[in-house]
Amino acid sequence: MKKHLYSILIVAVTLTLDLVTKNIVVEKLQTGSIEFLNSFVRIALVYNEGGVFGIMQGYKNMFLVVSIAVLGLMIFYYIYEKNKSTLFNASMSLIVSGAVGNIIDRLMPGRPGVVDFISIGVDGVYRWPSFNVADSAIVVGALMLVVVFYLEEKKNRAAKSGS
Repeated sequence: MKKHLYSILIVAVTLTLDLVTKNIVVEKLQTGSIEFLNSFVRIALVYNEGGVFGIMQGYKNMFLVVSIAVLGLMIFYYIYEKNKSTLFNASMSLIVSGAVGNIIDRLMPGRPGVVDFISIGVDGVYRWPSFNVADSAIVVGALMLVVVFYLEEKKNRAAKSGS
C-alpha cells in the first residue's frame, strides 16, 4: 500500500497544481500577458478547443471521449502491470493526473476549451503551442515511461545473455 500512497500523492499534488493554476489564469488574465526572460516565456490565457498542440480545433467533445477512453486504458494498464517500479508508478501517476486535469477542464461549464497558458519561444522565429501543467505532467510522465521500458528491456537482455 505504501508505494500506492506515493502515486496518490503525486496525482493529488499535480492535479491540484493544474486546477489552481488554470483557475488563477482564468480569473486574473482575461486579457494581456505576463512575460519573462525577454518574452521567451509568456503566460497568457488561451482556450484550446482541440487536441494536443491545438490540432483539430472545435472537436472538444471528441477529445473528451478520447481522453476518457485513454485514461481508462492507462488505469487498466497500471492495475494489471506486474513489474511496478517506483519510476513506473511515478510516470503513470503523472500521466493519469494530467489526463484527469484536462478532462475536468473540458467539462467545466462556460469554458470553451482546455485552459492553456504557458507559451515558450521567440516571436517571429518559433513559439511552441501553449500548454498547461497537465500537459507538462503528461509529457514528463510519458518520457519517464520510455525510460521504464528501456530499463526493463535492458534488464531482459542482460538476463537472456547471462543464462
